[in-house]
Amino acid sequence: MPLTQSQLVGEIADRAGLSKADTKAVLEALEEIVLDQLADAEKVKIGGVVQLTVRVKEATKARKGRNPATGEEITIGPKPASVTVKARPLAKAKAALPSVAAARRRLAA
Repeated sequence: MPLTQSQLVGEIADRAGLSKADTKAVLEALEEIVLDQLADAEKVKIGGVVQLTVRVKEATKARKGRNPATGEEITIGPKPASVTVKARPLAKAKAALPSVAAARRRLAA
Protein backbone atom coordinates (compact mmCIF):
# COMPACT_ATOMS: atom_id res chain seq x y z
CA MET A 1 0.00 0.00 0.00
CA PRO A 2 1.51 3.35 -0.99
CA LEU A 3 2.41 5.96 1.60
CA THR A 4 -0.21 8.75 1.66
CA GLN A 5 0.66 12.37 2.29
CA SER A 6 -0.92 12.32 5.75
CA GLN A 7 1.04 9.16 6.64
CA LEU A 8 4.24 10.82 5.37
CA VAL A 9 3.55 13.92 7.50
CA GLY A 10 2.95 11.69 10.53
CA GLU A 11 6.16 9.70 10.00
CA ILE A 12 8.28 12.83 9.52
CA ALA A 13 6.71 14.48 12.58
CA ASP A 14 7.44 11.42 14.72
CA ARG A 15 11.03 10.99 13.55
CA ALA A 16 11.93 14.71 13.66
CA GLY A 17 10.06 15.50 16.89
CA LEU A 18 7.94 18.18 15.21
CA SER A 19 4.22 18.80 15.26
CA LYS A 20 2.19 17.58 12.31
CA ALA A 21 1.25 21.20 11.48
CA ASP A 22 4.91 22.24 11.36
CA THR A 23 5.80 19.21 9.27
CA LYS A 24 2.99 19.91 6.82
CA ALA A 25 4.19 23.53 6.50
CA VAL A 26 7.73 22.33 5.79
CA LEU A 27 6.52 19.92 3.09
CA GLU A 28 4.43 22.68 1.49
CA ALA A 29 7.47 25.00 1.49
CA LEU A 30 9.59 22.23 -0.05
CA GLU A 31 6.96 21.74 -2.75
CA GLU A 32 6.92 25.47 -3.55
CA ILE A 33 10.72 25.65 -3.75
CA VAL A 34 10.95 22.58 -6.00
CA LEU A 35 8.24 23.87 -8.34
CA ASP A 36 9.89 27.33 -8.51
CA GLN A 37 13.24 25.76 -9.38
CA LEU A 38 11.69 23.53 -12.04
CA ALA A 39 9.85 26.54 -13.50
CA ASP A 40 13.28 28.20 -13.89
CA ALA A 41 14.58 25.00 -15.58
CA GLU A 42 16.99 24.37 -12.68
CA LYS A 43 18.15 20.95 -11.50
CA VAL A 44 16.75 20.00 -8.08
CA LYS A 45 18.38 17.46 -5.79
CA ILE A 46 16.25 16.30 -2.85
CA GLY A 47 18.63 14.92 -0.25
CA GLY A 48 20.41 11.80 -1.42
CA VAL A 49 17.16 10.34 -2.71
CA VAL A 50 16.20 11.86 -6.07
CA GLN A 51 17.36 14.41 -8.61
CA LEU A 52 14.85 16.21 -10.84
CA THR A 53 16.00 17.64 -14.16
CA VAL A 54 14.08 19.64 -16.76
CA ARG A 55 14.49 18.29 -20.29
CA VAL A 56 13.35 19.51 -23.69
CA LYS A 57 12.11 16.84 -26.07
CA GLU A 58 12.68 17.96 -29.63
CA ALA A 59 9.91 17.92 -32.22
CA THR A 60 9.64 14.87 -34.46
CA LYS A 61 8.71 14.78 -38.12
CA ALA A 62 5.96 12.68 -39.69
CA ARG A 63 7.18 9.20 -40.60
CA LYS A 64 6.01 6.00 -42.23
CA GLY A 65 5.02 3.01 -40.14
CA ARG A 66 2.96 -0.18 -40.23
CA ASN A 67 -0.20 -1.13 -38.39
CA PRO A 68 0.91 -4.21 -36.42
CA ALA A 69 -2.55 -5.78 -36.57
CA THR A 70 -3.15 -5.50 -40.31
CA GLY A 71 0.29 -4.82 -41.76
CA GLU A 72 -1.15 -1.77 -43.55
CA GLU A 73 1.31 1.09 -44.14
CA ILE A 74 0.35 4.23 -42.22
CA THR A 75 1.75 7.71 -41.60
CA ILE A 76 2.65 8.47 -38.00
CA GLY A 77 2.02 12.16 -37.31
CA PRO A 78 4.61 14.66 -36.15
CA LYS A 79 4.93 15.58 -32.48
CA PRO A 80 5.67 19.14 -31.30
CA ALA A 81 8.57 19.91 -28.99
CA SER A 82 7.74 19.52 -25.29
CA VAL A 83 9.25 20.07 -21.86
CA THR A 84 9.39 17.18 -19.36
CA VAL A 85 10.81 16.39 -15.95
CA LYS A 86 13.24 13.51 -15.51
CA ALA A 87 13.54 11.95 -12.05
CA ARG A 88 16.74 10.05 -11.32
CA PRO A 89 17.17 8.00 -8.15
CA LEU A 90 20.40 8.70 -6.29
CA ALA A 91 22.71 6.43 -4.30
CA LYS A 92 20.71 6.37 -1.04
CA ALA A 93 17.52 5.40 -2.88
CA LYS A 94 19.29 2.65 -4.80
CA ALA A 95 20.93 1.32 -1.62
CA ALA A 96 17.54 1.13 0.14
CA LEU A 97 16.07 -1.22 -2.46
CA PRO A 98 15.29 -4.79 -1.36
CA SER A 99 16.73 -7.90 -2.98
CA VAL A 100 15.04 -9.25 -6.12
CA ALA A 101 13.43 -12.13 -4.20
CA ALA A 102 12.13 -9.83 -1.45
CA ALA A 103 10.79 -7.33 -3.99
CA ARG A 104 8.97 -10.05 -5.94
CA ARG A 105 7.47 -11.44 -2.76
CA ARG A 106 6.37 -8.00 -1.54
CA LEU A 107 4.95 -6.89 -4.91
CA ALA A 108 3.05 -10.16 -5.38
CA ALA A 109 1.25 -9.70 -2.04
